[in-house]
Amino acid sequence: MKNPVSTYRIQLSPEYTLENLNEILDYLEKLGISTIYSAPFFQARKGSSHGYDITNPFKLNKEIGRLDMFRNLSNRLKQKNMSWLQDIVPNHMAFDGDNIWLQDIFELGPQSLHYHFFDIDWEQSGKVMAPFLGNPLAEVLQQKELQLKVSKRGFLFRYFDHEYLASARSYANILGKESGEAWENKFRNFSAENEKWEELKEYFLREYDKDPDFRKKIDKRVEEINTSEEKLKKILDEQYFLPAHWKETETNINYRRFFTINDLICLRMEEREVFESYHRFILQLCEEGLVQGLRIDHVDGLLDPKTYLQRLREKLGDDFYITIEKILEWDEKLPVHWPVEGTSGYGFLATVNQLLTSPKGEDEFFEAYQALYPKQADYHELVYEQKQFILEERMGGEYKNLWEMALKLDLLDEEENNRLALGAFLAAFPVYRIYPEDYPLKKRQKKIIDAAFQTAAAHKPELEKELEQVKNIFLGEAGKDRENMLQFLQRCQQFTGPLAAKGVEDTTFYIYNELISHNEVGDSPENFGLSISGFHDRMKLRLEDFPLSINATATHDTKRGEDARMRLNVLSEIGAEWFEKVEEWRNISKKARKDPGVPNSNETYFIFQMLVGAWPHEGEPGEEFLERSTAYLQKVLREAKENSSWAQPDEDYENKVYDFLEELLKNDIFRESFSGFHHKVSAFGAVKSLSQSLLKITAPGIPDIYQGTELWDLSYVDPDNRRPVDYELRKKYLSEFDSVTPEELGQHLENLKQDYRSGRIKMYCLHRALVLRREIPNTFENGDYIPLQVKGELREHVLAFARKDAENTVLVVVPVMVTQLFTEELQLKDLQQELKVILPENIKGSFKNVISEEDFSSEEIDVHELFKKFPVALLKQKH
Repeated sequence: MKNPVSTYRIQLSPEYTLENLNEILDYLEKLGISTIYSAPFFQARKGSSHGYDITNPFKLNKEIGRLDMFRNLSNRLKQKNMSWLQDIVPNHMAFDGDNIWLQDIFELGPQSLHYHFFDIDWEQSGKVMAPFLGNPLAEVLQQKELQLKVSKRGFLFRYFDHEYLASARSYANILGKESGEAWENKFRNFSAENEKWEELKEYFLREYDKDPDFRKKIDKRVEEINTSEEKLKKILDEQYFLPAHWKETETNINYRRFFTINDLICLRMEEREVFESYHRFILQLCEEGLVQGLRIDHVDGLLDPKTYLQRLREKLGDDFYITIEKILEWDEKLPVHWPVEGTSGYGFLATVNQLLTSPKGEDEFFEAYQALYPKQADYHELVYEQKQFILEERMGGEYKNLWEMALKLDLLDEEENNRLALGAFLAAFPVYRIYPEDYPLKKRQKKIIDAAFQTAAAHKPELEKELEQVKNIFLGEAGKDRENMLQFLQRCQQFTGPLAAKGVEDTTFYIYNELISHNEVGDSPENFGLSISGFHDRMKLRLEDFPLSINATATHDTKRGEDARMRLNVLSEIGAEWFEKVEEWRNISKKARKDPGVPNSNETYFIFQMLVGAWPHEGEPGEEFLERSTAYLQKVLREAKENSSWAQPDEDYENKVYDFLEELLKNDIFRESFSGFHHKVSAFGAVKSLSQSLLKITAPGIPDIYQGTELWDLSYVDPDNRRPVDYELRKKYLSEFDSVTPEELGQHLENLKQDYRSGRIKMYCLHRALVLRREIPNTFENGDYIPLQVKGELREHVLAFARKDAENTVLVVVPVMVTQLFTEELQLKDLQQELKVILPENIKGSFKNVISEEDFSSEEIDVHELFKKFPVALLKQKH
């Protein structure tokens, strides 16, 4: 298997194409990268900046590049002994007029070969909802906003940017007798079973193009239909889609969508025919040797992820690298029997994030936050409330469908309490989902269902009897048809994941602001810090179960930049000083308020943390920073759904918050108070970032660098983290590193510390570690993980471990708590107590620090000596 040694995540888009990527291959090779890890590159909705809204899985996105360009790029990668890891999206496609399968369905309905490819309940009306109208259909028709058009693709309905092909069965009535009886009859008698629709349609369109009189008749007929609500509605009745107001999906929907996004429609990937068809092109690229690995997006959306992965493994063989996007709760494990190399890295992100947070600050932060905003008394209570809110108010259509399914399968009686109990149970699931294959369920699955029951019963004691019934159905012990119970449980599991994502990640994480570095994908504010021994335990388990999982610290989905999180984690070490500053800034900011209640105390506290994380290292925050921060705050306020929302935006409230931020940034007293404190936090945050970077590259797993994060990453959530990357600057820095002579190295390291704000120090650390990893990949991929003892009063401030195989031994030593070890200039403080890394008998010998080129040979290595020239240490045993 050609496993990645290290990956570099690229967000291919119309703004960053294969041609652009080609220009940085030499740079990435020199940096130490082995594998390009690409966002989806299939044909997507026009202008897509992320690629997850695929319209055609059988071709490359023409806005990104051509297949011949990709082949040339692949040849260059092979020459460099580099590889390609491709992100694919089997759960959903774009609900869009350009979707090749939807086009076919819209035209041919049940006669389409793809009629059952999407997760649509055709029984409801024989039509799929198209919920993209800004107003109810009656108003849209009255305003003449939905119109019939003739295009080179045939008749279609256009609503602003949305286009949907007209059904073949409606052509006869669209044309009417005015266009000529011959044409009307051709279409009226058409049957997809014995005629080729495309040929008939093309014949008609050729006549339309070449015969002016015929074209005039058709155009007149189309105009006649568009000017008559009655005629247009009659034609609409013959379509296989039902135009609807977008808000209708909050209470009624007849297709499965990705989370609550109407314009992403889900596939029935459990069907072999859908699987075979959808993967045809990507498997060709794999067989051709253009793609060496796959990352599977949102595996939890699939009805049966295990079977899907087994099918994929059968196609690709045992030596092909497959990783999945999967969010695991803190104590949850990925099923070890799944045929994958691991996950895409959220678990590692959470582990490192917790390690670099001081557990000693937990009580102080909790108490101070409760005093600031007493409303947020209980995190778990908030999570449950928000999941219930999402279920009732945003996923009401899905909830209704599950309830009707339970009735149809004769699992529950039609009583309101039973419906409420089902919702309460779904909201109480402690993990994204389980993966039931048969009854009896596995012990762990039963435990999760029982935990959901306990939580639901605690919140809804009046429904205990009904909840018991739902629990028994899920366990397969309700005395009902076992196949029906299993089918219902499996279906419910496709919705508990989106419910958790929307209720927790996209709602609670924007409300509960105790320490927002942990309001992160894969992480959770319910945890506050991880001990060094806890980190060691998790890494040993990672090496044992999934040593090829990706080590991510930033992704396209993370809520804030990886280095912004590290700054915020510094606050956990200096809680008293932090909350003094918060109080000071709250008093200063009273003058910045045009409305004394806006923003509220929770939002104000969030803004202070936001500024600590995102404030630029160099220079004053200018207009661009204000614009980015304002755009981010809009998302924050609307995702929180307390004082505004996407469904019902309160722009007056939002504008008052933006004004508050602008006035705060202009306030000289605030800026003076903030900048001194921020200088300290950003310096300490830089040290934590170096620890995070080195751990990512040396701990069990495959390190991933998200585009541009070789330098400081202080970005906000998507789309802010997709801004253009200055690769010329990064190339310049890398060339400077490689030109440093051994005699100049000491001064070079000192310069990096003094100039830490530029980010060069982070890039240098990453570069040195990546190059070492590429030189001895087996040591990091398969070598033992050996925790090392640190001796001294501040031993809990330093983490040390070894990676060892038969050929090599590598030592890694990093600070995890930094404020007592370092100055604001990144210099090591004059430690009064000794602090040493103890080497066991089987690891003793002579070592060279890969970062500083210093030699060490002792049974006890002095941490002061290790960190004197650079804040983290990476030592390789000399042979």
